[in-house]
Amino acid sequence: MKTRQKGEVVVKSVEQPRLSADEVLIRVDYCGVCGSDLHAYNHAPGYEFVQGPRILGHELSGEVVEGFGGAGRPLLHKRVTVESIQYCGECPTCRSGRTHICERLRVIGLHFDGGMAQYVKCDSRFVREVPGPLSNLAASLAEPMSIAVHAVEAIGKVGAGERVLVQGAGIIGFFTGIVCRSLGAEVIIAGLPKDRETRLVHAATFGMVPHVVGESGWIRDKADVVFECSGSPQGVLASLEMLKKGGRAVFVALYEASVELFLTRAVRNEWQLLTSYGCRPDDYTRAFGILQQYDPQLQQMVSVYPLAQAGQAFADALQQKVLKPVLDARG
Repeated sequence: MKTRQKGEVVVKSVEQPRLSADEVLIRVDYCGVCGSDLHAYNHAPGYEFVQGPRILGHELSGEVVEGFGGAGRPLLHKRVTVESIQYCGECPTCRSGRTHICERLRVIGLHFDGGMAQYVKCDSRFVREVPGPLSNLAASLAEPMSIAVHAVEAIGKVGAGERVLVQGAGIIGFFTGIVCRSLGAEVIIAGLPKDRETRLVHAATFGMVPHVVGESGWIRDKADVVFECSGSPQGVLASLEMLKKGGRAVFVALYEASVELFLTRAVRNEWQLLTSYGCRPDDYTRAFGILQQYDPQLQQMVSVYPLAQAGQAFADALQQKVLKPVLDARG
């Protein structure tokens, strides 16, 4: 649980969530620690709305064990995950199909208590059944994979044979690269020297070429598409240096500081500067397919911590000692 103090999480006993109309109760198996959780933990700019105490966590898998009245009856005893962005369905953006930028959106684990617990409640509309062949651990990665699917397919519109540079070797960067590879693109993923052993070491498993920034020169050929997933202002500028004329830059990360761009250069190169936020419900379907394809390899990438060691998982994530920390809530 995130407290009101910056940089503090505690593990404590709380009451089991009480259900209201249309809600189901999920017994959690796994819950990932996301970049947004770290921003909230650090009281980063733009996360002032996350009030403590708050049970964080929106990347979860588990089993539906109870429903309010008849709510979620088809989901009872099914393995599930949860759509992180919970939308109203009525505002103009929702009616246009862009539910991920709903004017009244709420994110589980940020606006209200989430999945870093043994039990979590959720409106049954946002609960997705996990396909049979997919492991519970890999299912907890459905939300970040859906974010990558949205960035690559809906925003970046990556095609076979295109040259892609992914800037940032965190999990969103990795998943973005994996989705690009699934479409037949050539992918280079760039990270810092500290990423070599804990993050970039996994790149070849998924057919990506790793690159350590500042070592062995810079990348020779410029990219058709750049995905900026590092969250670093320096990373933004470095990625644009590698974008060819007429190319597309997709900004997927969230930033804690302003980024200064000389837009004249972007205009003269006719770069498309695009942003991608969250994911839509149909992105989960595509994400499930990719997760099934790489299930064994993905399980080797994550670092699993007992729920009681949540503080250590957050510390290791902040120090980038692991690629993807996931909490095991089953104990």
